[in-house]
Amino acid sequence: MRLRGATLVACVSLLCGCAYHNVTYNAERLYAEAEAHRRAGEQELSRERYLDVVRKTGQALRARPDADWKTEALFLLGRARLRLGELGAAKAAFEKVADEAPDTVMRGEALVYLAALRAESGDARGAMLMVNQALDGSLRDEPRAEAHLLRGRLLLERSHSDLGWWDLDQAGRVDPRVRVEAGLERLRWAIRHEDRERSRTAMDGLFARPTGGARADSIIELLLGASAQWGPAVAAGLMEAIGTARWDPGVLDAVALQRARFLREGGDVIAADQQTLRVAAGLGGPAAEARLMLASWRVERARDLAEVYSVRSILLPAGTDARVVARLAAVDDLESFASLGLDDPLGWFAAAEVARDRLGADYVARGLFLAYADRAPTDPWAPKALLAAIQVSPEESDRVWLRERLETHRDSPYVLAASGGSAAGFEALEEELDVRLGALTGR
Repeated sequence: MRLRGATLVACVSLLCGCAYHNVTYNAERLYAEAEAHRRAGEQELSRERYLDVVRKTGQALRARPDADWKTEALFLLGRARLRLGELGAAKAAFEKVADEAPDTVMRGEALVYLAALRAESGDARGAMLMVNQALDGSLRDEPRAEAHLLRGRLLLERSHSDLGWWDLDQAGRVDPRVRVEAGLERLRWAIRHEDRERSRTAMDGLFARPTGGARADSIIELLLGASAQWGPAVAAGLMEAIGTARWDPGVLDAVALQRARFLREGGDVIAADQQTLRVAAGLGGPAAEARLMLASWRVERARDLAEVYSVRSILLPAGTDARVVARLAAVDDLESFASLGLDDPLGWFAAAEVARDRLGADYVARGLFLAYADRAPTDPWAPKALLAAIQVSPEESDRVWLRERLETHRDSPYVLAASGGSAAGFEALEEELDVRLGALTGR
């Protein structure tokens, strides 16, 4: 009986040990999933997995605080808490690992993350000393790559250091999973150090990585910074290798549209149109966005109503998109009000507001406001139309001429309000205008 009892106790202990080792194995798997989601820019999914790691390792450590696998569990717990931004709890976990881990490898790896925490707190010097110490020892690939990324950031934050660029390159060589992250760091610091050549090389590298598109939002944010620093034409030039990218087509199209915006803002209208037309030929959200961009650019340049109406042919192939439906409805309303203006001049005023507010066709809006003011010069809203025409007139000479026309309406509540004076009757006129415009809409 004593032998059987001892055997039973041994079996139970073995099973418990296996069970808790299984917990740490599952936690490692969950952590790997969380890291994959983080690198893919899937923040919510990565957060859920990190929380799972915290829960599983926490439960295991509370149940077996003196188990032989406790430092492994603490190391996982610390990394998950670090990713969640729980810096105090992460620091406590890593310090215990650094003090209690039975092997030098894990103690060195704990130093990598303690160095990251020091950097986060603003102690760059302490972080550098600690990460150098860690890199001098034996590390597994993942922590070693993290250490190179951290040291690269620290060095590049100090100066435009060749050693910093070397560390970022080394991170990707040590662990291919961090190549996109290292590429983002290269782009970030190259822009910050105003190094256009390295910025272009970094973008080429990101385009060359099939997983680079997963960080498209971060890439666009950095490129917007480059545009603010060097101008949109330079930012577009950094993206010249976009045609070689092997990213997800939808993501690639969205980035291509940002390049088109840079091109247009930089003055290369033809190249912007060509880039946008390529995206418009596809399907889905980016294609609809491309058609909306092309339509907006056309109405911005439009000099007459026919040019505005012509955007229907651009928009209709994406007619199931809600934004396209709204834009087409605005074109329809413009045409309807413009036609009503032939009988009731106030229709031209209504059409002008649609052109200006819903379509961005300022030049056409200017013409319609003036058409109404010319056709109904004694209407109390003619001065309002002239004031609106001034606001959308691109040339100062036009604005001067229109201000001269307003001299004959100097007592208008609209003119008085615009000049900051007392404007008795202004609200009554606005209410009556709303009623009149409402009646036009209901026809």
